[in-house]
Parts: sequence; C-alpha cells; structure tokens
Amino acid sequence: MSVTALFEPIRSWLSAESLQSFVSSHHQTIIALQKDAPVGSALQVLAENKILSVPVLDEEGEYLGAFSVGDALRVLIQELESQLGHGWFDRLSQVKASELEAIGSSVSNKKVHTVTHPGDLWLKGDSKTTVLTVIKEGFQVLEPKGHHRIFVVDPAKAHTVTVHGSTVVINIKPGTEKPEASGLRPTDIVSQLDVVKLLSEHKDKLELVMGKTLEDLEIFEGSVFTIHASATALEAFHHMALDHKSCLGIVDNTGKLIGSVSVSDLRFLGPQNYGLLLLSVAEFSVVVAGKGPSQEEAIKGARVAGASDGKWAEVLKDLPLPTLRPSSTFGQLLETLASQGLHRIYIVDDDGKPVSIVTLTDMLREIIKPEPPVHHFQRMGTNDLPDDDDDDDEEEDDEEAK
Repeated sequence: MSVTALFEPIRSWLSAESLQSFVSSHHQTIIALQKDAPVGSALQVLAENKILSVPVLDEEGEYLGAFSVGDALRVLIQELESQLGHGWFDRLSQVKASELEAIGSSVSNKKVHTVTHPGDLWLKGDSKTTVLTVIKEGFQVLEPKGHHRIFVVDPAKAHTVTVHGSTVVINIKPGTEKPEASGLRPTDIVSQLDVVKLLSEHKDKLELVMGKTLEDLEIFEGSVFTIHASATALEAFHHMALDHKSCLGIVDNTGKLIGSVSVSDLRFLGPQNYGLLLLSVAEFSVVVAGKGPSQEEAIKGARVAGASDGKWAEVLKDLPLPTLRPSSTFGQLLETLASQGLHRIYIVDDDGKPVSIVTLTDMLREIIKPEPPVHHFQRMGTNDLPDDDDDDDEEEDDEEAK
C-alpha cells in the first residue's frame, strides 16, 4: 500500500468535517491589537498569551492585517541596517550593547500597523467548507510558502469587544446569531497546531499509519540549520532572517544537538534589553526563558552557570528539547507535537546529532499530498515513429488554429 493510501481514511474524514463544526467545538477567545499599539506592547501580548500572531484592527474594529514574531524579526533587521549601516554583520564584533539598546527602542516604539503583513482572512463558508479545504487552501501546505494560521470572519456571530490599553479582546457567545454583527472582525482563529491536535483526537482514522516509522514514510527529509552554542544570539537571528528560517538548532563542539533558538524568543526580550543579543545564543535562550540570571542581571554581566567554561550542554540543561529518531513512529510524532503544543521537532541520530526537522506543515503536507503521477512508457519501433512531413505539420497547425 502506498504512503498516500495509508492516509486516505483521515483525508476522507477531514473532507467531511466542516469548518463550522470545527470552530464551534474548538472555540478560542481572539486576542487582537489596535493599529496604534507599539511593537514592544505587541510582543508582550504575544508572550503573555503564548501565541505567535495576532490580528490588527483599525479604528472601526475592522481587520487591517496581522502581526507576528516574523514581523518583529523583519523590523529588527531593517533597523540594524538603518542604524548600523549596510554590511553591519561583517562588523559584528564591533557592535556595542548601547547601539543595540537604541535599536531596540526604535523597534519597540514603532506602531504595529506599520509592520503588519496581510495575513489570511477567511469569510466563513457554508457547511461545504471543510477542514481539508482549510489545510489545502488556507494553510497552503502544498505550496513553497504556506500559512501557519488563518483568521476566520463569521458575520453571523454576535460578540463583545473589550479594550485593555492597546489590546482588544473579542469574546464570542457560543450559539448566538446576529446578522452582520461582526463585519470584517475576526471571530475565530484556526492554526496548524489546532488541526494537528484534532488529528490526535481522531487517531482511529490513522490506524494504518500510526505504527509506521518516520523513515518508512520519508517524512523527515528537511534540512537542519544549526549554530554553535558560543555564537551570539544576534548572529543566530541574522541567519534566520537571511535563510528564512523560524529556528536554528544549537550544537556543541561535537555537533550534538543541545538546544534550539527560535524567532519566537524575541517575544520575551524586554524593550530596554536588546543588548542581550550580544550574549552567546545558549545563554540568551536561557535568560529570555527565565531560567538563569534576570535580563537586567545579564545586561550587567551575570553569566549562566557553565558558560564561562564553555560547558554548553550544562548551560542549556534546564531547557526542554524534545527529539525523535528516524525509527520513531508517526504515532509518536503526532502525540509529541499535539500533547506538547510544538510547532516542530528535531530528528537526531544515535549520537544525538541532528539529521532533520519535522514541522507541522510537513505533517499536514504528508497527510494530504496527492499520489505521484504514474507514467506509462511504450517502446516505439522504427516503423512507429511519426513521419517528418512539413505539409502534415502545417495541417495540424491549421486545425489547432480553428
């Protein structure tokens, strides 16, 4: 049985599960931002709510765009170029903490509507709009660049809007109907992680594949980008921006995976603490996670235990790093991602060295990808070759033109 056929039961079920039913049974309170909220406050909202993206609303509460951790990285790199000059990375050793603090202030004070991206806004369809449609057309997992989440607008839902400073909380009363109540205001959010958790709730539809290894499914073929633990956090974020990656694996002197740094870590960086970007990426990860010295202490020179001796595994020992092996099963992959709320997981070999990474997008793509085309070739004898006749060619051209 082909890999595609193994996923047919879950594909069939997803094609029957309506978007309406899904958002009704998996409702979440929408956190949104007012357009004039500063980026520093926006990042704090993301951190406090443990989310990666929020919709941004205009003066009338209508959808304007979305702000994500990726936008924060983009504006940081723009400010580095603007204030330190082109080619600043080649002069990285000369960059001062005070310069980064000034850049952090500029980033944090920008109005969020100036750095948003369009996002993907869906008007909620009828019962024929299915979760499978959301995966294919909303997340676009079969495309080179997909979406991690969509914001859904349902004009039939009544809701109340509460404003807390720069934050807007939209509460939908389940079961209510009030035509045209919401205009273009997001009423629901559906993320890739939500769908993976849904799959975990319906493992019976995946029984044909749960015991298959990642190696059997060839699901772990993605490249792994890594950085040494001693490199600066600023270097790590520069490479993420340059290579369009959302994370980098952190490795020790032997190449063993000992940690991970993600663009989402920028959420926890205080507006006045951008000088921390000059820390080693290992120490930075620990400090922003609140597992070592405070950010203020680290700015003043406090080190994470083990860092001064280059004991990088010791530095990162308190940060969880779930991993799997090529021999791990699809069931283990699904359970790990869903139960721990992960967006990705590293695949390591027997020596603990990273060989690949599997993301939510990879998993969803594997489930819905179509069967590869089958080509049937027939050997042609010399007598079977078409005649090279200019008159015939002209007749065919004329026929096509009619």
